Amino acid sequence: METCSKALITGCGRGIGAAVAKQLAAQGVELIAINRSREPMEQLIAELNGQVNVTPYFIDVTDFENLDTLLQQVMKEHPDIDLVILNAGLDTPQRIESFDWRIARTQIDTNLTANYVFAARLLPQMMARGNGRFAVVSSLGAFAGCPFEHAYNASKAGARMMVDGLRAELLENPVGVTGIYPGFVATGMIEGNAFDSSSAISAEEAGKLIVGGLMEGRDEIIFPEEMGQLVSQVVTLSPAERAGVVRQLMSSEFSAG
Repeated sequence: METCSKALITGCGRGIGAAVAKQLAAQGVELIAINRSREPMEQLIAELNGQVNVTPYFIDVTDFENLDTLLQQVMKEHPDIDLVILNAGLDTPQRIESFDWRIARTQIDTNLTANYVFAARLLPQMMARGNGRFAVVSSLGAFAGCPFEHAYNASKAGARMMVDGLRAELLENPVGVTGIYPGFVATGMIEGNAFDSSSAISAEEAGKLIVGGLMEGRDEIIFPEEMGQLVSQVVTLSPAERAGVVRQLMSSEFSAG
């Protein structure tokens, strides 16, 4: 998509979401900002300082029934949204010997299931209008399961399959579908995870890469390039070899217990 006038972004208060919002605002794009917490969202609006119109909505995206109701309201108030970026995400590593399935379910609900609530409400209207782009932030972790992080990997792999399936389903419709696959980005989300994230890029750089790729109409946005190349090699290995390589990607502190 060469132009965009109004974008809906989830997880907009911090990290990648805030960086993307700032990049779009710099291009004059009106923002529909969905976030769970008020304080970071209000801080972002203050930083934008009236640069563009920002309409915030506050909700936990795993509150599916209320989210569904809210999105009906959003689409009535903003029928002209032409870019959707589903960025809300959660990463909570766990050891299998002390695993809590409730924590895993929260990750899957946040990183995958909530995206379907958005898709069910937003995509039909975009398709009826015949334009726009629907983007989901997955992860390079969607391509291989990692120790302690397999619930996160599973949720992001599900998001990847969602994107691929929607793209195939909408193949003859003008609405584009983009999968966004970041590696390590220096945001609050990587604090306390089980990966060795010493090579993380800044949220600002990630925001530029994402917005640039979306404006070019790319179906996939993968970064950093070096990490993307490593992942593409890892997926070709045998299961045992793959397990050994991904084990090396984990934080030594977490691996040591």
